[in-house]
Amino acid sequence: MAVGSMPVPGSGTPAVESGPNVARWAGGFGLAAVVVFLLATPLYFIGPAQPAGSTDGGSLADFLTKTSAQIITRTTIADPIIISCFLVFLAGLRHLIGQARRDYEWLATLVFGLGVALSTLQLVADGLQGGAALDASSRAEPSVVRGLFEASYVFYGAIGLIVAAFMLASAGFAILATGALPRWIGWLALGGAVVNLIAAPSIYGGTDYTAFYSASGWITYIAQLTWVAWFAIASVAMILGREPGTVRAASTADRTARPEARDTR
Repeated sequence: MAVGSMPVPGSGTPAVESGPNVARWAGGFGLAAVVVFLLATPLYFIGPAQPAGSTDGGSLADFLTKTSAQIITRTTIADPIIISCFLVFLAGLRHLIGQARRDYEWLATLVFGLGVALSTLQLVADGLQGGAALDASSRAEPSVVRGLFEASYVFYGAIGLIVAAFMLASAGFAILATGALPRWIGWLALGGAVVNLIAAPSIYGGTDYTAFYSASGWITYIAQLTWVAWFAIASVAMILGREPGTVRAASTADRTARPEARDTR
């Protein structure tokens, strides 16, 4: 149905006609991103284990040669789909915040802008790992593949985590201020922001992925999982909830119609 306006019965005041349900579409794409993420997760564990700690480039090249198909699938197919769905989710969230409080449109734009920046960083990191795997799939150059692979840790790690922290914090404050989503979802976003800030200095912990606090360690994965969990929860809330603008329009129409109803008694 096209977006338009219709007069409220008994008054000359136009009411907002319901158009595409942005909240449900955005929530659906958010859940789609989470589903693709879950489907792609086994690709991290298929094949031999990644060499731990500071190993020579030959060991890493051998690992990438044996797992190149999984890495290329994850970084060049799955992740772009996830990020594309994530951007639709963010566009919908921006719409909901703006509908709830027009004076917070600037904060909605900030959330979307930080989400775009985070998506760009993730795609750059994916490109580095995908390039390393692509090189290793044919004729691996140990020093090249190691440089490409470890360069991705900077974007997945500290740089991405700091941007993610600001994005989650902005989303949390926007939700708390506007009521675009339930307040507890805003508090969850702020909690996720704190986790990401705590994880960011792990860049100084080396590249041993078996360590807890390292550039590619468990703390980095835990911080990234806070995004996924928050997206999933917020997406469900979008699907089950009602758009703020729709609620306001209905309330306005109801208040406008009441005097007319009283006059006809």
